[in-house]
Amino acid sequence: MSNPAVVDLPDRVRNRDIFRDHQNRLFVVLGYIQPSDRVLSYLKYVPVEDGLWEAGGIRYRRTFWGSVDSTLEGMVILPQDYIAEDIHFQTQLVEPPRSAIKDYYSPELRLKEILKEPTDNLEELTKNAAEILSDALGISFDCLGVAGSILWKGHNPKHSDINMNIYGFASAWTLFNNFEGIDGFQNHTRLRTLPEWRHAIGRVHDRIAVLRPNDLEALFSRRRALCVGERCIGITPVLYPEEAPITHGSESYITQSNEPVRLNVTIENTDYSIFHPAIYEINPIEHNESTINRIMIYDGAFGGLFEEGDLVEVSGTLQKVTTPKKDADFYQVMVGTKSGSGKEYIRFL
Repeated sequence: MSNPAVVDLPDRVRNRDIFRDHQNRLFVVLGYIQPSDRVLSYLKYVPVEDGLWEAGGIRYRRTFWGSVDSTLEGMVILPQDYIAEDIHFQTQLVEPPRSAIKDYYSPELRLKEILKEPTDNLEELTKNAAEILSDALGISFDCLGVAGSILWKGHNPKHSDINMNIYGFASAWTLFNNFEGIDGFQNHTRLRTLPEWRHAIGRVHDRIAVLRPNDLEALFSRRRALCVGERCIGITPVLYPEEAPITHGSESYITQSNEPVRLNVTIENTDYSIFHPAIYEINPIEHNESTINRIMIYDGAFGGLFEEGDLVEVSGTLQKVTTPKKDADFYQVMVGTKSGSGKEYIRFL
């Protein structure tokens, strides 16, 4: 099956883009802090004979289900040259070399194909969702793309989800601040209700058992998602590379202890909280002679939920952030590390 979304590998990749290596494994780009010679990503689909997903005559099994543990499992089955000791994050990460990439997919081009000629019910709903965002909020189709298995044409209308991306700082915040403007915009459009998050809440609880049901309900009450008919659609904010607040190598994160710290902090700035990694600037707090003024989040369960002035409890890995200007060094708490799996979180106080 041909796919007009296959493009040349760009010089600068973006969060949530998808690529295929020469062994037909499919990866998803992870975050906007990207090295220049490799692609920080996670393995999501691998070829198997009896997989539920299929494209180009190849069937696939999903290996990634949204947790740090499934990322680690993906690392085990990959070639050693796909694993790099990252100088920015100071840990081993999945970073295939650019030479390993066979196909790279453009979410925007795939959406344009769907807008022109949808071929199944999922694509019809994707087209409808893009048109709603355009008509209700004035968001350009050029700022929208399709993600997930629909992007690489491996989706199955019986069990696949619909996932989209919205590109650019301004467009992403336009959507984030105006979800109520699309609630009921058409007879069959609405926002996702709290009970409909039950399965997602259960997955987070399975990963982080310390979070109580009321903690998770409070968190998910802040989530917003568009539903078209009975189908809810995930729309992820993605920065253009030139908008990234942190470039790879501009900082380095040195872990101070493998045991998470737990602190009560006040959120001060949320400009980049809806992107990945999410950044929350906090009112500076002292901990063991370390001044902490930032939370960085790689666990997608906690991005885009907190507002300026919120008092929260954060459990995460304390890291020293070093920069070329040593007098500008500071400390942050990272949520979503490999070593802290199951113990790192943010919850309301």
